[in-house]
Amino acid sequence: DPSKPAPPEGPGLGDAERRQVTVLFADMVGSTAVSGKLDPELLGALIRRYQDAVAGAIGRYGGFVAKFMGDGVLAYFSFPRAFEDAAERAVRAALGILVEVGDIELPDKTRVQARIGIATGLVVVGEIIGTGIAQERTIVGETPNLAARLQALAGPDTILVSETTQNLLGGLFELEHTGQHELKGFARPVSAWRVI
Repeated sequence: DPSKPAPPEGPGLGDAERRQVTVLFADMVGSTAVSGKLDPELLGALIRRYQDAVAGAIGRYGGFVAKFMGDGVLAYFSFPRAFEDAAERAVRAALGILVEVGDIELPDKTRVQARIGIATGLVVVGEIIGTGIAQERTIVGETPNLAARLQALAGPDTILVSETTQNLLGGLFELEHTGQHELKGFARPVSAWRVI
């Protein structure tokens, strides 16, 4: 209807879109303790190996690595490419991450471990910010925050998924309900499931 006013064009609103996205957040367990024991050069090599293992598993299932934050990795499934089975892809990638990261040996002969949070929800995909390798698209909504909170709640070598993700998975994976959790930034307790 041409008589209707055009939607407001704030910064980047013109190319923003709403989309359901599954967000995966992976973090290395005990990295602070490790960084205190390792030579910076060795630590750098270890973090790169870890990031490569995580990014490789994510890429194999069509995920998009949005950001490396030290030993934290933020990835999106169903963005930029949309997938009907984004939740399944994210869980398969997470299982792959645990296996591949577990192959990395620390100098004290222990294995690297990761913890992973996965959440699905509607987000607003905004404009591209930054340039070159630092370029990223802004994704706004509580889903990335929920994935990060679930990751922080997870134990070593554990994958926790949100209620929406769990609903989308149907009976594809064996999941164990871990109860309701008070998470920072969320008004109501949040249910979480552990991938067995």
